[in-house]
Amino acid sequence: MFVQTAKMLAASLTMSLTMSLQARAQMLIGTQGMINAPTADMNDAGTFVGGLSFVPKQMELVAGNFDTGIYYMDFTPFKWLELTFRETLLKTTKIEDGVKKTGYYQQDRSTTLRLRPIKEKDKTLLPSVAVGVNDIYSDHGSSRYTCAYGAVTKHLPVASIGTVGLHAGYAYKFDTGVVYDGVFGGVDFRPSFCKDIRAMAEWDSQGINLGLHAVLLRHVNLTVFTREFSCVGAGVSYQYTIRY
Repeated sequence: MFVQTAKMLAASLTMSLTMSLQARAQMLIGTQGMINAPTADMNDAGTFVGGLSFVPKQMELVAGNFDTGIYYMDFTPFKWLELTFRETLLKTTKIEDGVKKTGYYQQDRSTTLRLRPIKEKDKTLLPSVAVGVNDIYSDHGSSRYTCAYGAVTKHLPVASIGTVGLHAGYAYKFDTGVVYDGVFGGVDFRPSFCKDIRAMAEWDSQGINLGLHAVLLRHVNLTVFTREFSCVGAGVSYQYTIRY
C-alpha cells in the first residue's frame, strides 16, 4: 500500500513539474520562432540561449549547393526585447601549399533585433505582436538573411487535449536577402500530458517545414525537422534564465 501511494505521489509530482515547464522552440538561426519562420513569442526577461544548428542545403540559407552549420547566442534583456548574434559556416576554396582545398573556411556574421510591443492575453482574442529586423547594418550583399518583418501569434486551448499556436507574418527583404520574403506562418501543438514537446508545421516564405521540438532537463532544447521530406536537419541549444 505504501509503495503504491509513493508511486502515485511521484507520478503526480513528475506530471506537475512537466506541466509547469514552458516549451519554447528555437529557430534554426537562434531567435524565437518555429523552425525557420519567426513568431511573436518571446523568452522570459533575463534569458540567455546558446546553440548550434545543422541546416541541409535544401533550406537555401547560404548561396551554393552545400549543407551548413549555424552557431548563435541569444539574449532577452526585457520581456519585449530580443537580441541575437549568429555565424553561418560558408564553404569556400583556398590554395594551401599549392594544393586546392575546399572546406568551411569562412563565416557569415549576422544579427537580429526583435521587439514585442503587444503581449498576448489569455482568455481574450488579443495576440502577441512582434517586429524584427535581420542584419540592419548589412554590408550590402554579405548576408542572405536581411529583412524586416512583423509577426502575430495566438495560443488557443483545445479542450483538455493540448494547446494550438497560430502564427502568421510578413517579411520584406532588402539588400540581397532571400531567406525571408513575403508571407510566412504555421501552427504548432503542445499536448496537455507533456507541454515540453511541440509538433510544428510551417511555411517559411520559401517552402514547407515539419518538425518536433522538446525540452530536456529544463534547459536543453532539441529540434529535428524536414524540408518537404527531402532532407533532415537538427538543432540543439542550452537555455538559462536569470531572475531579476
